[in-house]
Amino acid sequence: MTTIKKISTLFTPLICLILLILLFASLTALAEAQEVRAPREVESSSSRSDGIALAPARFELEMQPGAETTVVINLDYHTARTDVAPSRIIASLNDWNINQSGELEFYKAGTQARSASPWLIYSPSEVTVQPGQTHSIRVTISVPKDAAPGDHLAALVIEQRPDTIKLNRGARQMLVRFRMASMFYITVPQTTRRGTLENLQATAGPQGITITPTLKNDGNSVIRPFSSVQIMDSRGRTLFELPEGESLPVLGGALLSKSLKIDKTLPPGTYTVKYRVDFQGNGKATEGITDLVVKEGIIREPVAAASNETTKPKP
Repeated sequence: MTTIKKISTLFTPLICLILLILLFASLTALAEAQEVRAPREVESSSSRSDGIALAPARFELEMQPGAETTVVINLDYHTARTDVAPSRIIASLNDWNINQSGELEFYKAGTQARSASPWLIYSPSEVTVQPGQTHSIRVTISVPKDAAPGDHLAALVIEQRPDTIKLNRGARQMLVRFRMASMFYITVPQTTRRGTLENLQATAGPQGITITPTLKNDGNSVIRPFSSVQIMDSRGRTLFELPEGESLPVLGGALLSKSLKIDKTLPPGTYTVKYRVDFQGNGKATEGITDLVVKEGIIREPVAAASNETTKPKP
C-alpha cells in the first residue's frame, strides 16, 4: 500500500501537466477556428472612418434685397484604402424646418413660407467623387429686390445615386448609402428676435426626470438660447444641476418644446425645478419655476446620462 501511494504521488503532477497541455491546445484550436469563421464585415470594420465629408455644414449669410453672392461647398472623399471605387452623387434643393419637438424636417423646395430655395442656383448637380480628392459645388444666391426682412431657409442635400450601389451576390457586403445637407440661413436686414418662456413642465417616471420648457420666438430671425436647470428640495438645497449649455435653435415665428432627460433618482416628495434661459446671449436671463412631484412606486430603469443640447449637432 505504501508503494502504491508513492507511485500515485509521483504521477499526479505529471498527469496534471499533461491535462494542462491538452487543455491549452484545445483552447488554441478553438480560438483559431473562431478566427477563421469571422465574417467579412468584421474584418472591414476599420473602414468605418472612410466616407464623404461635407463642409461647411451651415451658411449664415446676411444679404440686402437685390444682392447676389456665390459660396462653395466642398465634398471630401477621405479614405485610407486603395480598393475604394468612385461614387456618383447628386445634389438637390430642399426646404427645411425644426418642428416643435426639436426634430429636423425636410420639404420639397419652394413649398414653405420662408423658403430661400428659389434664390439658389448650384453647379454641378451631379458629380463623380474620386477617393482621396476634394470636389466643389458652387452655389449662387440671388436675393429678390422685394425680399421680406428676416430669415429665409434652404438646404442643399447631397446623396448617393442609387444606381451606383452595386451588389456582389457572391460575397457578403456592408453597404452604406449616405445623405447629408448643407443648411442655409439667408438673413435679410431689419431682423427681430423676441424669445419668451411660454411653459415649463417637469415629470418623474421609470426612466428618470423629464423637464420640458416651451420656448417661443415672436421675431423673424433665429434665436440660439442658452439654458440651465436646477432641482431643489423643500429646504432650497440644490440636489441636481444641469450646467448652462446651448439649446436647439428657435426659428423665427416658431415654438420649441424639446424635453431634457435627466438620469436622476429622487425619493417620493415634491421638489422645485428652476429653468433659466438666456435668449440673446447677453446675460439677461428668464427664469421659470415649477414643481416636480415624485410618486411612490416608481421602478428605476437604466437610461442615458443627463445632457443639455450642447453635444448635438445643430442646424
